Amino acid sequence: MIRIMIALVAATAMLHASAWAATTTTVVDIPVGHRLDRILYLEPDAPTANIVVIPGGNGIFGIQNDGTSQTLTFRCSPAGRNRQAYADQGYAVALVDASASLLAVVNYMNARHNVPTWIFGGSASAAVSTSLANDLPASSPVGLVLFAPSPVPASAVATVTRPTLVIYHGSDVNHFSGQVFSGLTSAPVKEVIIVTGGGGGGGFGCGHHLFEDADAGFVAGTAGFVQRHNNSFATTPSTALAVEFYNTALDHYFITHITNEIALLDAGTTIRGWTRTGQSFNVYTAASTGTSPVCRFYIPPDKGDSHFYGRGTAECDGTAANNPTFVNEAADFFHVKLPVAGVCPAGTRPVYRVFSNRSDANHRYAVDRAVRDTMTGRGWLAEGDGPDLVVMCSPQ
Repeated sequence: MIRIMIALVAATAMLHASAWAATTTTVVDIPVGHRLDRILYLEPDAPTANIVVIPGGNGIFGIQNDGTSQTLTFRCSPAGRNRQAYADQGYAVALVDASASLLAVVNYMNARHNVPTWIFGGSASAAVSTSLANDLPASSPVGLVLFAPSPVPASAVATVTRPTLVIYHGSDVNHFSGQVFSGLTSAPVKEVIIVTGGGGGGGFGCGHHLFEDADAGFVAGTAGFVQRHNNSFATTPSTALAVEFYNTALDHYFITHITNEIALLDAGTTIRGWTRTGQSFNVYTAASTGTSPVCRFYIPPDKGDSHFYGRGTAECDGTAANNPTFVNEAADFFHVKLPVAGVCPAGTRPVYRVFSNRSDANHRYAVDRAVRDTMTGRGWLAEGDGPDLVVMCSPQ
């Protein structure tokens, strides 16, 4: 058990943390039987966690989309009104009404990014949030955050087997945090955080109960809990070697980690003209915490008779939209980690990408900077992020 006190003044740095990556905000309608359940979805590139926010109060966010704009009536939900702060930490966020199919929402988020899911529910939605955590498969990487909870059935609290945070404001008298916290007898990790400071009069009419005028402390406490325990769900992802081939006649490069493709290229009977360059790098074969899918597009003969590997959903979606004749052979051909401002995370190495800048479009991918520099010396264009132009990060 951990008991933490967070003062508002000490927490302001967390609220103003610099953005993890560009965030896409969309209204999504999820089919559930004969109806559509609407969520507001914030998606940074390569998120490290999913957060499902279920509002307290009347359980309604009022998510709307008139075709040209999207609005959200967040009422008094502290997690709802601070949704961008979580996205800035690298978390995908779904804001959903309590009446929606919460299992469908979780399944939607997991299908997009296979990372741990954290359920945020408070006040009157504490009970439904607890039920959702209990209903998900025991093997699912799921955590629970309950803020200023209303009463939750003791039987439901006692069967929670997820890392769980209970957080409330020290000046709030309208909560059952102590009762809920003490009932978490099966939780592998449980913490209670008390937020202090703030006048409780920020203009929403929600008071200390829902952390009005105390957003910094709320975000610092909840995001800090996710950061401390998110990696407890992590598994060691399997890797494979992506091998590079070169075709002299075409002056084209090609990479693949697929055993059958490598065998066909090596044999040179069905597919002719390709030889190994001696260059290669590791890739993840499946999604895991902090990885991003790499899509593989086939570029038709009139534009190159080649392949393009896009990193992250934003680049893949943009490639498809801008090049409707390209064939998306795999939305997740392999997985990598993405650089932040051109810097790769620990345990990975930079991958560089260069573009031929010719009508027969071709790209080359390499972990050797000297190879990249040789190609740019031949007139190819370097692509990527940061001062060193890094496009993705390969496991070492």
